Amino acid sequence: MAIVANSFLLMIYYLFNNNLPIHMNKQKFNRKEYIINKLCFLLFMFVILYYPLKFAKHYLFDLSYQEILEFPWRGDRCESHSGEPKFECSCGGGMIEPDDEFKITKDGYLHWKDQLVGKVVLIEKPSLFTTGEILTGGYMKIIDSKTGDICYYDSVMK
Repeated sequence: MAIVANSFLLMIYYLFNNNLPIHMNKQKFNRKEYIINKLCFLLFMFVILYYPLKFAKHYLFDLSYQEILEFPWRGDRCESHSGEPKFECSCGGGMIEPDDEFKITKDGYLHWKDQLVGKVVLIEKPSLFTTGEILTGGYMKIIDSKTGDICYYDSVMK
């Protein structure tokens, strides 16, 4: 681990130092090639660091209510406020797409076109890294504000 850290620090030193490394001084690079090399190196480092940071952000932080709507959700099942299964959902039970007109307040209340639908409860956070399956592992429920029915939704791939 220390060797990797030292080599990373050495690369950063060469990147921001105006002098080229010794083996590069022997070759006669013009300024344009040197700038292109620096830009390629920065792009390469961005690509290498992007996915570990995305992974850490997703698994170490909670989703905000607005980030829940960045995933498509498919209606799974419904039950009444007493816990009995229902065949017709009062909250729709269809798809909730990212481009739909749904909004979630900071308190977790779901609105559609300025109408209150219900309270959103995230049970399981969707995974950004799937193995090609349709379902991404996310699970949420919406408690209907009018009837008290509970609608369950699965997150699906975009």
